[in-house]
Amino acid sequence: MLEILLIIVLGVLWGLVFGVIPTAGPTTALLTSYAFFPLFYDNPYLGVAFYTAMIAACTTGDTWSSILLGIPGSSSSAATIVDGYPLAQKGKATMALSAAFTSSTFSGLLFGSIVFLFMPLYSKLLLVFGIPELLMLNILALTCVIFLVKGKIGLGIVSILIGFVFGYVGIDENNAPRLTFGTEYLKDGVSVLIFASGIFAVPELFYMFFSKSKMQKLNPSWQQVKLGIGAWRKYWRVSLQGGIIGAIVGAVPGVHGVVADWLSYAQTKFTYKKRKFGYGNIAGVVGPEGANNAVHAASFVPTVVFGIPGTPFAAVILSIFYLLHFDLGSVSIQSDTDFYKYLATGFLGGTVIVGLLCVALSKPITLLLKIPAKIYAPLILVLICWACYQVSHTYYDIATLAVCSTIGLLSKRFELNRPAMLLAFILFSKIEALTIQTVSLYNIVSLVERPIFLSLFLLTLLIAYAGVKYVRK
Repeated sequence: MLEILLIIVLGVLWGLVFGVIPTAGPTTALLTSYAFFPLFYDNPYLGVAFYTAMIAACTTGDTWSSILLGIPGSSSSAATIVDGYPLAQKGKATMALSAAFTSSTFSGLLFGSIVFLFMPLYSKLLLVFGIPELLMLNILALTCVIFLVKGKIGLGIVSILIGFVFGYVGIDENNAPRLTFGTEYLKDGVSVLIFASGIFAVPELFYMFFSKSKMQKLNPSWQQVKLGIGAWRKYWRVSLQGGIIGAIVGAVPGVHGVVADWLSYAQTKFTYKKRKFGYGNIAGVVGPEGANNAVHAASFVPTVVFGIPGTPFAAVILSIFYLLHFDLGSVSIQSDTDFYKYLATGFLGGTVIVGLLCVALSKPITLLLKIPAKIYAPLILVLICWACYQVSHTYYDIATLAVCSTIGLLSKRFELNRPAMLLAFILFSKIEALTIQTVSLYNIVSLVERPIFLSLFLLTLLIAYAGVKYVRK
């Protein structure tokens, strides 16, 4: 018991550091944590608790820079800036932080408990889904993410094609090389660690290194902490609504957590439509923060049950758990009760611990934010390069990272859909294999007779139609 508690605390501390650092978030925390990976070879279940606690800590900690600096700690805390940062400018930063932490923690515990309590039951859905259904579910996930970037279908499709190209690299089923350029290194394909690092982490580090930000005065006091908790009690309904939205959005494969964040903020504005928002309304902090932890907890559903990462961090956690010999999305994982126990213990325990730490360690964490990005951004980059170098221990790892980073920087510059790109890269091998199996085993008549397949097919068409109609408007 003490060993698990220690592991969770260590995961929380590591995750909290990267949650506080602007734009880092859980994806960067996971990518830089490969140094700890060998510690869990003997007991991989401890690794499950460590990494899930880290995610919970990042999710709560990313509120710091959103409110104090006006820079999202991660994309899923962006809506908190709208009213949180103006509150900080008015000298009410501690109240805003306290309200955010309380809302995020309680929603995380409530909806996290529901998610992880029934997770073994969700896993039995895998027995209902055959090969065609799994294929349509993967296609549905890709369809959902096409429309995330300013409603531009073209950007979403281009992003998915880029992800497919990188996923195509390697050896096919007939042992024939594809896009390997005559190198042995690429025959194993592009590592998900390297691809995710280049697409997400490195561009954000460049942004942090060259950006300038000014932190507001915290002026911490227990009176403001009490006011923040009181604000959550007053607006608990919008916090609960945010949690429900987060739980639903997080459970949908391929839909980024940022969607839940903004939907929750919009719901809060609708609930209090006679009030002004954007100038420091505390309800505008409580609402979206209610979705913050809930969406990350719910995103484990498609990741664990179907092996489809619901968010960018879930794509990384999918690869980490695979290296720990947990095959997410397989039938075998549903009977592993220890896996679900450690998964729930890590996330829920991490949520409680980080919630308490965020209040108790307000001053030390604030000092961390005062460190210039020009200092810690290169350090994080070195950690990422070291982690990527562990893939094959050759300079090819760094060269591949450089190529992926270039793609990531260009994607950020031209506003390509990076979540769609990563999702397409992760799902390519599954979609390819499932497509071949479906074509060889089924005909059109037999597919139409499968109600779940037909429902998913019609849902995919409906989402595509709704997305195209929205773009045309």
